[in-house]
Amino acid sequence: MKTKRIERLLKLIQGLQSGRSHTVEDLAKHVGVSRRTVFRDLELLARAGIRYAYDRETKRYSTAGTTLLPPVTLTHAEAMALLLAARHMTRRGMVPDEAAAASAGLKLESMLPPPIRDYCGPLLKRMEIRSEPASDTGSILGTVSILQTALLNQDKIRAQYDSYYEGRVIDVVLHPYRLVYLHRGWYLIAFTECVSRIQTYKVERFLCLRLLDASYSIAPTFTLDDYLGNAWLMIRGDKRYHVKVRFLKKVAANVDEIHWHKTQHTTYEEDGSLIFEADVDGIEEISWWILGYGDQAQVLEPPELRSLLAERVQSMYEYYCGDG
Repeated sequence: MKTKRIERLLKLIQGLQSGRSHTVEDLAKHVGVSRRTVFRDLELLARAGIRYAYDRETKRYSTAGTTLLPPVTLTHAEAMALLLAARHMTRRGMVPDEAAAASAGLKLESMLPPPIRDYCGPLLKRMEIRSEPASDTGSILGTVSILQTALLNQDKIRAQYDSYYEGRVIDVVLHPYRLVYLHRGWYLIAFTECVSRIQTYKVERFLCLRLLDASYSIAPTFTLDDYLGNAWLMIRGDKRYHVKVRFLKKVAANVDEIHWHKTQHTTYEEDGSLIFEADVDGIEEISWWILGYGDQAQVLEPPELRSLLAERVQSMYEYYCGDG
């Protein structure tokens, strides 16, 4: 058998063994071949006695309850990456069940061969990731557990939610679509029955959750990327704006070295300043980011953003320099 075919089959097996179910299109994209080739390779695996399951209703493939191949051996770099990521996410509130994450990290470390463990141990003591402040996940473990059950079984939930937008506690029936870590905290993306649209909910603000004896279906066209659109962070506005900001020389390099937004484009001017451009849905979120740079940021476009910042700067001036 040719080397390329062996590599292709191993990649197909890894995809099947990932713990998720896959359509033929998913597997073809993962392996980088046509649907016809995937069908041929699946038949070859079956003849070789490597078992997998096929669900005729959903038309998806998965492992048949057991692993297809023994666990892979981690390289030094792979082990280091996993351990560093585990410690970072545990300490920064990215994993709701921090105790389980810490335990998993310790188990992973204990299972490593001595040479790799001896390599990673000293490095982990000298490497850290200090991220921005995040929400405390200690209080949401029970809430996340209910949401995970709802997502897994596609059960509707009735919730009491402390809505900062409405300034009151609201009672809603939700169809959970995604549980997402966004901008320092966990959020639920869900279809809200009373308004018939998909909305975003901060998990910490759920006061009470109850699983209902009623199922729902996720809209087949839904994707998180489409839902968030070109939001600067996570709140998508009603209108798309082309934002153009000049950052003065003092902060230009600092701004340029970070990938802030998927649409950003930067160019330097002769005086060392930086022109930052992006297409964003809504200007509220990006306005706070720009204000953080004080007098080192100058909004060139759009006029709506210039006016918004002018109002806020004027308000700040009146507070700090006015009679009151």
